[in-house]
Amino acid sequence: METDCDNADHIDDYIKENPNCKQKYAERVKIQDKKVELDVFRLPLTFLFYNVKNGRFAKEYHRLQTKLGRPLDPKTPEDIKQIEKMLLEQNIGKTRLLQNSLRDNGQEEPGIITIDGNVINGNRRMSVLTVLNGEPNGSKFGYMNVGRLPDNMEDKDLYKIQLNKQMAKDQKLDYGKINELLFIREGVESGLSKLEIAEQIGYKEEEIEEKLERLVLIDEYLQYNQTPNQYHILNDQNEHFEEMLKQIFNDKKKKDYLPLELLKLKKNCFALIKDNRQHKEIRKIPKFMRNEDLKKRFLEAESSANTDVKKVSDIFDVCDDKLRAIENRDKPGKVLNSILSNLEELNLSNPELKREPNPNLIEKIIAYAEKLKQIKF
Repeated sequence: METDCDNADHIDDYIKENPNCKQKYAERVKIQDKKVELDVFRLPLTFLFYNVKNGRFAKEYHRLQTKLGRPLDPKTPEDIKQIEKMLLEQNIGKTRLLQNSLRDNGQEEPGIITIDGNVINGNRRMSVLTVLNGEPNGSKFGYMNVGRLPDNMEDKDLYKIQLNKQMAKDQKLDYGKINELLFIREGVESGLSKLEIAEQIGYKEEEIEEKLERLVLIDEYLQYNQTPNQYHILNDQNEHFEEMLKQIFNDKKKKDYLPLELLKLKKNCFALIKDNRQHKEIRKIPKFMRNEDLKKRFLEAESSANTDVKKVSDIFDVCDDKLRAIENRDKPGKVLNSILSNLEELNLSNPELKREPNPNLIEKIIAYAEKLKQIKF
């Protein structure tokens, strides 16, 4: 992370001119796996700026940048307002509780900043303090207690501090599912191994690997959907991608399919996701692939995956009906009841019945009905 030397100098000057800003307690962190006690200072908010790489709000930052059509600059007034609005609105209930706590009790836990004022931990607190500072007689809230990190911090150490402060076992839910995935990938990009990340946050290494693979699928889906990096559209509902990995795309299951089959299956899954199908329905696809007729029919749906997701859904439903019929082959009562129920719901005045391939399907149904009539009871 590049250091803003001018702002670092301003902070140094303020501390020298205001020795009472140093607090009587320290903030403990780990730097290069050694426990370090940081001096805590009460600094004006004007010296601090938001961390646009904050893992807890990664999805929201991506959304904001997409909306603005450019990277965010946490030092410009326009972007500061946008960032504050996003932080305050992220969880209205928690924001209100934090606001009341800060107003009544003051700041009980210090934030953490880099030497030049980048807030590594405490972004939401700073946004709430800014609101309180703007209230009548709110000038006392124009400051934030922060532990100040030394110079020349490595990205992976900054990441580890965020992990320890923000992603303890009891705080993972606060991240949201997509933000957790994005933050884990940021850790790998900062130079940490999967094992190191796993040990920091109480996961197994294979769980970290699964989460990174899931994020790859999510990125591929967003490309397919022509909405790259717009993670907010997923609404933290990533169960579909979990099922895709579990049922088809993990290393063990992938061996059951040819490379071209995997490509087609992936596009069909993406089409089903886009059509808002339930994630549990993906579990049926491996069953389709074990039947040659259903396999051929479902793979052919891929030709419509980019242009007509409803058609992919329709073919999925046809395969699903056929699969149930196959599974109930030796239970004629179930099959007949299913056929009768479907026919009873058929609107015989619907003009669609006259359009291909429906007339051909009707002829086949009549032919089967004739065979049924020949059964002697």
